[in-house]
Amino acid sequence: MPLDLSYEDICAKFDRLISDGIINYQPSKPILVTDNGMIFSFHLVESLKIKPQAEDAPETTKSSLINGVKAQPMSFGPGSDIANDHPDMCITMVNETHYLVMNKFPVFRPMLLLLTVDSYRRQHEPLVLDDIEAGWSVICGLNEEHYVFFNCGELAGCSREHKHLQVVPAPGRHEGYDEGFKFFPDDDKQMAPRIVHFMQKFEELPGNRVEGGEHLLEVYQCLLQQAREALNISTDVPCPHNFVLTKRWMVVIPRLAKEFHGFTANSPGMMGSVYIWTQEQLDAWKRIGPMNILRGLGLPRGE
Repeated sequence: MPLDLSYEDICAKFDRLISDGIINYQPSKPILVTDNGMIFSFHLVESLKIKPQAEDAPETTKSSLINGVKAQPMSFGPGSDIANDHPDMCITMVNETHYLVMNKFPVFRPMLLLLTVDSYRRQHEPLVLDDIEAGWSVICGLNEEHYVFFNCGELAGCSREHKHLQVVPAPGRHEGYDEGFKFFPDDDKQMAPRIVHFMQKFEELPGNRVEGGEHLLEVYQCLLQQAREALNISTDVPCPHNFVLTKRWMVVIPRLAKEFHGFTANSPGMMGSVYIWTQEQLDAWKRIGPMNILRGLGLPRGE
């Protein structure tokens, strides 16, 4: 069912948390770079350099002494490594399976997380029906267009182990994006990345639309199987991949490496929306070539 909370309320709460110093947000003007016919949108956000990474000690393993007694920090469940250190961080529950939560290190206003209520679900696990339905409920319930992405495993750019999807304003339809940038499935004028990726446009489905959560899951599982075959991975082994879902299409990108010459990217990055925190990083991306970096992180596609 659609999200029962207004976009305006979410933004108001987001702004209050910024004022309170809970959310680290810095508006950024995107920098567009074209490489091999594909447009890349770089977002330089200095606060990302203090964002916890996968190799950091999980927050649930860190403890402190209060009156001589060891106390665990607040998180979203006993198995979670995502901090819950303010009562307004959680917006609502979605479908009784996921928490919709503010992202403490956003690139856009707002930027949200969908965390599994079962805090022992892990980020290397593929998406299941509950995940797909929660993501679809959110992007269909918000009155400003958003998309959902998922970094499956450390190779795919995840920074926390508690299973979560992220909800982000759609490019070209939000003040934080340059009007000249859209994801390649929505822009006939630009080239797709020269990496192996699997896509389903919903207008090309029977009936020209999605029939519901189970239909979306079938599409995802089909694309994921293609990613497994591309990586030559059996079904009993986690498949590192990036996932992006909009109201119009779904993309799955198999990942071969976490880093290439010290550079990495999450799901939006593999689609051309790259998050960085220094000018030096931007200069290096441009020097090496954004497409070359994507080809080093994923599977190069034959010409």
